[in-house]
Amino acid sequence: MSLGKSIAVTVTVIVVGAAACFGGYKFLKSKGVTLSTGVVYVQRVQELNTVAGKTLTGSLFSGVVETQKTEDFKYDTSKKVKAVKVKVGDQVKKGDVLFVYDQEQAQLDIDDQQIEYEKAVNELETNKLQLAELQKEKAAASADRQTSLTTTILSKQSEIARAEYDIKQMESKIEKMQKALKNNKVKSTLDGVVKEVADISDLENSDVSAIVKISRGDDYTIKATVNEQMISQVQTGMPVLIRSRIDDNVWHGTVTNIETKPASSSDSGEFSIGNGEEMSSSSSKYYFYVEPESFDGLMLGQHIIIEPDMGGMDEIKTKEGIWLYSDFFIHEDGKTYVWADNGSGRIEKREVTIGDTDPDNADCQVTDGLTKSDRIAYPSEQFEPGLKTTENSQEATVPKIEGADNDAGGEMLTPDGGNDDFDAQGFTIDDEDAAFDDDEFALDVGDEAFEDDDEAVIE
Repeated sequence: MSLGKSIAVTVTVIVVGAAACFGGYKFLKSKGVTLSTGVVYVQRVQELNTVAGKTLTGSLFSGVVETQKTEDFKYDTSKKVKAVKVKVGDQVKKGDVLFVYDQEQAQLDIDDQQIEYEKAVNELETNKLQLAELQKEKAAASADRQTSLTTTILSKQSEIARAEYDIKQMESKIEKMQKALKNNKVKSTLDGVVKEVADISDLENSDVSAIVKISRGDDYTIKATVNEQMISQVQTGMPVLIRSRIDDNVWHGTVTNIETKPASSSDSGEFSIGNGEEMSSSSSKYYFYVEPESFDGLMLGQHIIIEPDMGGMDEIKTKEGIWLYSDFFIHEDGKTYVWADNGSGRIEKREVTIGDTDPDNADCQVTDGLTKSDRIAYPSEQFEPGLKTTENSQEATVPKIEGADNDAGGEMLTPDGGNDDFDAQGFTIDDEDAAFDDDEFALDVGDEAFEDDDEAVIE
């Protein structure tokens, strides 16, 4: 072969190879494959499945073990607190004195009220005498004069009626003040531990409303939620059964308090589901509190189920299939997706179908698109289709960790799905040894070579 023809063929092969290389790149892009670096941590659906949870049916209520609610012992702002008889950490019993009022000031207040009372009584007597005189005068007056006196008499009778009402109110107030003077001690209404004690040195200029705060016995309680349509089924003092969501453990308890103020919308169990709408009831929810006979086996933060202890058992349905917490789902254009391993060690955005939802547990049922053996990732805005996956959290680099060097090296998908390197040294078309570098481009020529008949053979 002549030198000119050899050069021409070589150039032709290089051009064809470059075109094929570019075509492969365009092919990957057209398939939605992003040529980016990074490794995503994935977990098996079986490990994330929440089917062990239980749904609520009938008169069953969702609850959680939390720190004990405190009882506030407020003071009468019309009185002066003389002394506090307890300190933080004290164990108190029902009936123990917590703080006392200043009796001297209370007696002065009663004396002032008594003076106002006597003044009002005297004014009433004066008005009654004036009324009697007006009635006598009317009886002896002319017809024209009687008309004028009638108006004055009616006005005086109104003043007397008002004064009599005010005097009764004063009598009631004085009676209450006298009782309070005798009972100047504020006592605990429960057994518990003193959690807070206010500084009484400057109460007039502070926004303190409670002098002492006490928590009941243990530091924990069970806080439960009831819908307004079901609140009639919960009463203070009612015995209840407390059931674990994850096993068959049952505790006995009693409803100790029911709040009358509705829970805020942010606490009402709202969360996004398959179609992107928010699950929330149009009716209000209220908190109530349960004290178990024993906290043995219960943990802080544990979610439980509460039902009235009436000798019967409402059905508890066990979830079936695949259930995942709602924050694993991505909602776009009316569809629902998860980030899942595509089976070849690469991440993809996969469409799934959502079935039932459980607002109390904030999870959803996946009816199509996933199996228990699939692997999924917790969503991140940094994810792109084609990133490598790993089940070792230590190997993950996406989401990017602040301060970590995530830009070293680079990888891409090759047309045959291999993991060949793509860097400054070359672009690999398949799993052979062909490479494209600074010296030449070889397009899978195998063992064939340019022959003496001046023809290039490409397999």
